[in-house]
Amino acid sequence: MNVKRRNFVFGTMCLLSVLTLSVALFGNKTELFNGILASENPYSIVFETSKNKLAVGAFNPTGYSGSGVATTELGNEVAFDYSLLINPTSNWQTILEGGFFTNINPIHGMEQITINKSDTTASVKVYWSNISIFSEGQCEVFAAATDSFTCTFDEYKPNYIKVVAIGASLNIENMEIEFSCSDENPLEGGGSKTVLMGMYPQSMVTDATLLSTLNSARGTLPTSSNSQSWTSYGYYISGSVSSYMWYIDIRDETDGYRGVYFTSYRPYYTTTSSDTYQDDNGYNTSSVYWFKYEPITWRVLDVQSNRAFLMADLVLDSQDYHYSTSERTIGGSTVYANNYKESHILSWLNDNFYNTAFTAAEKARIQTTTVDNSVASTGYDPNAYACANTSDKVFLLSYAEATSATYGLSTDASRQLQPSAYAQSQGVYTYTSNGNSNWWLRSPNYDYAGIARYVNINGFVYDNDCIVYYTYIGVVPALWISL
Repeated sequence: MNVKRRNFVFGTMCLLSVLTLSVALFGNKTELFNGILASENPYSIVFETSKNKLAVGAFNPTGYSGSGVATTELGNEVAFDYSLLINPTSNWQTILEGGFFTNINPIHGMEQITINKSDTTASVKVYWSNISIFSEGQCEVFAAATDSFTCTFDEYKPNYIKVVAIGASLNIENMEIEFSCSDENPLEGGGSKTVLMGMYPQSMVTDATLLSTLNSARGTLPTSSNSQSWTSYGYYISGSVSSYMWYIDIRDETDGYRGVYFTSYRPYYTTTSSDTYQDDNGYNTSSVYWFKYEPITWRVLDVQSNRAFLMADLVLDSQDYHYSTSERTIGGSTVYANNYKESHILSWLNDNFYNTAFTAAEKARIQTTTVDNSVASTGYDPNAYACANTSDKVFLLSYAEATSATYGLSTDASRQLQPSAYAQSQGVYTYTSNGNSNWWLRSPNYDYAGIARYVNINGFVYDNDCIVYYTYIGVVPALWISL
């Protein structure tokens, strides 16, 4: 998949590392423009039969995994990680099916990689990024029949690449990476730049051939007494959980899809069985709808040395804040319905969403954050419903964060967000005039225990009419990642 999206995928480690590497590579051939060193001509790393082998052990048919070093044409070393590499004498390296190599030191401003294969048995998938984590939104597949190809990274000029063997062993005769040594995609906060990370069902599948294939693979449709191979969402209706809406995930060789099916409409209150926005959004009972897993686009709100603060740039789902307005007793203390720490939405974000959206490698980059739930974060002082701080991987924005000029969220226009088609299938309200949806904040209202704050379809922060058991309010996840 080659997605021509000019997002900034994770930026740079830091300007100091850019300058340090640039000085080392350029020697006396550097020029300084606006504080960033740049070069007129590309530099290269050449990989040949007797040059820059990563796996250097004796021939081993089961392959080696580990780390190795390649040297640029100017004599500077760059470290790589690799998996399932064989070290033959007749070509550079052979990568067994599913194996890969990726640089773990940045190669700033890569312009292209050219790979010459010694046979046509394996396809090759090339990923690119600005830090060492990769998304299906920034990659290209080269068919097995292609014996030589050049990947230009959609002219993105990344700092990291990953090359993967698909379908068979990949015999690489030789290879060359060209780079400028200037970081052309710096990561900055303020909400003006976006990054890609994770996958979530978003756009609806409309291709008739693909729909036929997916419907053939879905198996028997579920019922309230037998979910078959589907999974019940476990949504509320009339105040209790019931099996009336299900999903199924199916993958082909390259992409993932989620099927959605329901025999009753999801009500926009957990406490009722009537009234829904699903039919207003074009989704009706007893029909199967398919949605494609696609890269999640995140706004970069802030960058602090080795980490970045991200929020989704789309309403990705529709969930209640909490299923009931009733008070509870937990640990001997009264817990109100708008207590974020004990809410349904917090557990949903850190279980359902987190485990659906991210790979193990991506989870390793998502930091556990001490989330500020103080009175000050709610926008009201006093606020008797402010809860204790939480430690979360994924969370909702607070009132203070959702109105921050530092994060680029100080205007109503900056807070207006549209929903994915998948979120609409879950019943999120969509305003027909501008296509926007409401979305939850984690901050509680100050004078009623059953209300939480949210951003409305015009980008205004409301709190006086959004009861926690509303299911039609959208979800906009936020998180911190390590760089």
